[in-house]
Amino acid sequence: MQRWRPRAAALRVLTRRSQSAPIRRLSSHANVETISVRCASAGSIDVNLHNIPQHTPSHPLIIYLPPFFQSSASPPPPLPSFLTSYPTAVINYRWHDPSSSSSTISPSSSPSPTYQWPTPLHDTLFAYHHLLTRLSPSTTPSTPTTTNPRPIYIYSSYLGASIAASLALTESHVSSDKPMAVRGLLTYNGIYNWTMFLPDHPVHQQRSKTLVTAAAPGGEEYADGSFFHYLKDRLPDLFPNPGGMFDPFASPALFFRDPGLWVPEDFESSVTGDAMSRAVDALASGDGVGEGKTTTQTTWNLKPPPKSYLTFPPWSSTLKIPEALLLYESTPPAPGKGTRKPRKTTTTKTKRRVKVRNTFEGQALELGGFMRRSVERYELRDAGEGTGEGSAEEGGEGQGGMEVEAEAERRVGMRDVGHVEGDGTLGGLGERIAGEWLRERIG
Repeated sequence: MQRWRPRAAALRVLTRRSQSAPIRRLSSHANVETISVRCASAGSIDVNLHNIPQHTPSHPLIIYLPPFFQSSASPPPPLPSFLTSYPTAVINYRWHDPSSSSSTISPSSSPSPTYQWPTPLHDTLFAYHHLLTRLSPSTTPSTPTTTNPRPIYIYSSYLGASIAASLALTESHVSSDKPMAVRGLLTYNGIYNWTMFLPDHPVHQQRSKTLVTAAAPGGEEYADGSFFHYLKDRLPDLFPNPGGMFDPFASPALFFRDPGLWVPEDFESSVTGDAMSRAVDALASGDGVGEGKTTTQTTWNLKPPPKSYLTFPPWSSTLKIPEALLLYESTPPAPGKGTRKPRKTTTTKTKRRVKVRNTFEGQALELGGFMRRSVERYELRDAGEGTGEGSAEEGGEGQGGMEVEAEAERRVGMRDVGHVEGDGTLGGLGERIAGEWLRERIG
């Protein structure tokens, strides 16, 4: 199995870390301008603007969130190849780099030594709102005011994909006075539900033999040297406590569904398991017998909380699920198994029979399934598409139901790009798929 550490090391070489960051830089090479965005009392971050003067202010804008935290580099790291022809803003958020044992902090950086959550979210929001002001058509000289917001497409991977997905889901307004709005989301190997790393998450329970698993057999998610094993060890660096993993802006899948587990005291403890042990010990010792209050406190969390769906976007909001393509790397096959062929987009009915695991594939299938469900049940049904009322319900029959499912699948795609070796980039197949998806929407 490919080990994560060498791959991350290659990524760190690619980003070329440095020890200082000027307030403003302008490079004629690749038409890159670097600006500094103040993040209130938390210091500032760099935003790299690529190819901005070469396009009209109404041209769709790409916002790129790097896969990991990277210190200021001069010149800035290159864009992924499929983004080089577009006007692109790179938001260099700060989040502890899980590929290194310690963060490299420049002298002018914020005093926070670890940049734990929610620092990356705050950085991204400050930069995003700065871009709304700086690059919107209505604020650009010699540009007539337009009633159509400038479209934004967001791309990211790995840690950045968590923030990219939450930003896209909460800034995709269709009826807004804002001059810019998110219209599309493109991600690769994202983590969309951090609670999957906790021992009480249902993904770690015994899988039913009647369900189709979403990943290759073998249970190698946390094998030594894998990305998920390495990331699990770095959870205390990324989050100050497990509660941060329940924030839907960190785990955007939780916009659509309750997590279905209690918040543990630390990243390794099982709340329900510890409660069961305490209950057994109490019964064995005779403690708490006849004391209703003690018994209640001991047993209240023997069972996980209900796991129910949430209505997202809220009925009263102007949000709309954006077009999305969630790309993921194939889960390595178990020893002795052949190489799997990349799978195309999972159909709506198929994904309802799938029980995911904490893999890149499982993460994408869960969020993509929730997004499709929202399109089917709330947006299309409310718009009256299909054969009539209720045609977009889950399991809807007839031509109308199939049309609704087809539209949901068109809006939200999930795609396996195969097993990728290298420095954490998309690879040849992934870049071709991503480039084609953007060209169909931007041109």
